[in-house]
Amino acid sequence: MAKEMKYRDVLRDKEFCKHLFFGLINRFGDSLDAIAFTWITYQITHSASWAALMYGLNVLPNIIVQPLAGPIVERMDKKKVIISTHILRGLVISAFVLMYLAGIVNPFIMAAFTLVITTIESFNMPAAGAFTPLLVKKEKLAHAMSLRSTLDSVVQLVGTGVAGVIIAKLGAQTAMMIDAATFFIAAFGIMTVKTLAEREKAEKEPSAKVQMDESTTKESYFSMLKDGLIYVLNSPVILNVCLVVVLMNLFLVPLNAFQAPIAEDIYGLGSELLSVIGIAAAIGGILGSVIIPKIMDKFSVKAVIVIGGFIMGEFMYLLSIGNVFKGAAIPGYLWAGTCFFMMVVAATVMGGTVSIQFTKSCDEKYLARAGSVLGSLSVAATPVGSFLVSALSVKLSPALMLGIGGLMLAVIAVFVAISRIDFEIMKKDEVEADAA
Repeated sequence: MAKEMKYRDVLRDKEFCKHLFFGLINRFGDSLDAIAFTWITYQITHSASWAALMYGLNVLPNIIVQPLAGPIVERMDKKKVIISTHILRGLVISAFVLMYLAGIVNPFIMAAFTLVITTIESFNMPAAGAFTPLLVKKEKLAHAMSLRSTLDSVVQLVGTGVAGVIIAKLGAQTAMMIDAATFFIAAFGIMTVKTLAEREKAEKEPSAKVQMDESTTKESYFSMLKDGLIYVLNSPVILNVCLVVVLMNLFLVPLNAFQAPIAEDIYGLGSELLSVIGIAAAIGGILGSVIIPKIMDKFSVKAVIVIGGFIMGEFMYLLSIGNVFKGAAIPGYLWAGTCFFMMVVAATVMGGTVSIQFTKSCDEKYLARAGSVLGSLSVAATPVGSFLVSALSVKLSPALMLGIGGLMLAVIAVFVAISRIDFEIMKKDEVEADAA
């Protein structure tokens, strides 16, 4: 009988813990930047339309660049890609802050920086997704990814909690400079992390994995791009997941794009509400991450998607009617915080379940390529939704669009529940493992 895996088994891995630590430093900076950049955007433009447009531009490179970046990353040392992209993002954010302090930032400059930063992220994401499986063995992977997600949420909780104070006391530019510093710290920290293959090589025991990587680098770019696309397109289950995620992301656009307008226009509160909902979201992320392994043991992927989608839709609609508390800080904080808490718990469990199942079942040599294609397909409709929401915001209020989005999420959940769509990514692999 196999030994039951626990979190302490993952924490005994020194190299994974180093990777985890420096990733959390980076996550802290990101949590500050998320609020700071959102607040700067809204303060410069004073437009919900621009907020939605920025959100669409932020996602666009993930659709166009990420699938093309996957084969490039597959041929490269994943650790070096992560280090390089961390340093590049730190430099870009530093340049933006200097321009902001010089008073020359306008909406178009912000849009350009958004595209540049997200393009860099499009190379970082497939490398990061393929890096964790290089650090821990497959039997530890679910707990390693769940632990990382949990602690990310803890750090986000801290970062979001202090972001409002930093912005109010020291300015949004200070929060963004801290973010830039964390990229540099994380980059130099990742340099010290050794993968399983590097550890085996140091012990004079070259592994098959190292040999496979060497042969992979000899494949042509277009051959690797084609193989990655074929790998995903030949998996109906992955395509089913993409279809549902695309639809959900489409109707989540108002929620993701309108956070500053939610705070000011719906609730009549300032940047403090952004910190409150960020804290609530982080707590929800912590709880969701902790329970992922238990949820995966008890529920099918389809059940997780149905229940999670319905919860997200319900509380997104409730968030939209928060104008009944307009100007009342405590009731507004409690109502909006509760809504974000519940939505993020559901989203974390859904996203974590699908991500872990995909990572465990995907052939390692396709992980960066297939992950890039999956990530691109999953957000394919988001820019379209963002540009549509940007146009509609001239006529429709953020509250109305939030409410419509919430109702549509619930409808999607009901559709999935009554359909025969298959989401059991691991089914075939588990059967083969049991047979072996």
